[in-house]
Amino acid sequence: MKKNIFINLITLTVTSLLLVLVLMAWYVSNTVVTASGITAKTADGTFELLLQRGEYANNSWTWTDTKSLSISNMQPNDVFFFRFKITAKSAGSLKVKLSGISSQIPDDVLALGSDNKSVYVSGTKYYELTSNAVVIKNGETTLGTLYNYSNETFTLDDFLVHETFNYLDYGLGTENFYKPDTTTYYTTDITECPNEAEDLTDISANYTIDGAGNHYGYFALEFNDAKSLKTYTHIDGVSKTDSNLYQAQTLSISTISVESGQL
Repeated sequence: MKKNIFINLITLTVTSLLLVLVLMAWYVSNTVVTASGITAKTADGTFELLLQRGEYANNSWTWTDTKSLSISNMQPNDVFFFRFKITAKSAGSLKVKLSGISSQIPDDVLALGSDNKSVYVSGTKYYELTSNAVVIKNGETTLGTLYNYSNETFTLDDFLVHETFNYLDYGLGTENFYKPDTTTYYTTDITECPNEAEDLTDISANYTIDGAGNHYGYFALEFNDAKSLKTYTHIDGVSKTDSNLYQAQTLSISTISVESGQL
C-alpha cells in the first residue's frame, strides 16, 4: 500500500465553508413535509432521520450529528463510519438512498508553474500539462485524462476518487453498535461487516422497523487501496504504482432521501 506517499490535505470536519459547499440535500421522496439541514421526515411523520458520524477510541464509539457527508482527508484503506438515527412512531419499512455522489477538487489546490506546463499539487510538481489536459500514460499506453484545464480552472475527468470507494452496509443495530445478538462492539475492522462491500454508486439501504422508538442504521465508506492503485509514468519518466492520481480530491454525497414502505 502506498499510504506513505498519498498527500493529506484537509481534515474530515464540518466547517462553515464545507456546509456552504456540500450541504446535505435532505428531502422526502413521497411527500415533502420538512427538510432542514440534517433531518428528513416522512409525510405522515412515522420516520425521522438524523445523520451521525462515528469515531472509535478507547474501545467505544462516539457519534456526532453532522450536516454533510464530505471526505477530504483520506489515505488508501481509510474507513469512515456513519449511521442514521431513525426515530419511529410505529413499525414499518423504509428505504434510505444516497445519491449525488461525486468527486471534486478544492479551490487553490492545483496550479500551473511559471512555465505554464508543469502542474503543482499543494506546491509540489507532479504532472505535465499537454494541450490543456493532464494525460496519464503508462509508457506509450494512454490510461486516461486526469485534469482538464480551461478558463484557469482545473476539472476532473477519468480518475475520480468516489469510484475507488466501497460502501459497507451494517444494517440495523443498537445504539451501542453491537455485533448482532451480542454485547461486543464492532470495531473499525471492516472484515467484521456482515454484508459484502458494494461499489459506491447510487446506494440504498432498506430497514424494517419493529416498533416505535429510536433505531440505528449503520454504514461505512472505505477508500479502497486496491482500487486506488494505478501504474503510470511519473514526471521523472519512471513507471510507478501509487494512489497519487486521487490526491487533492474530495468525496461528496449531496443527497440523502427517505421513502416509506419501499422494501
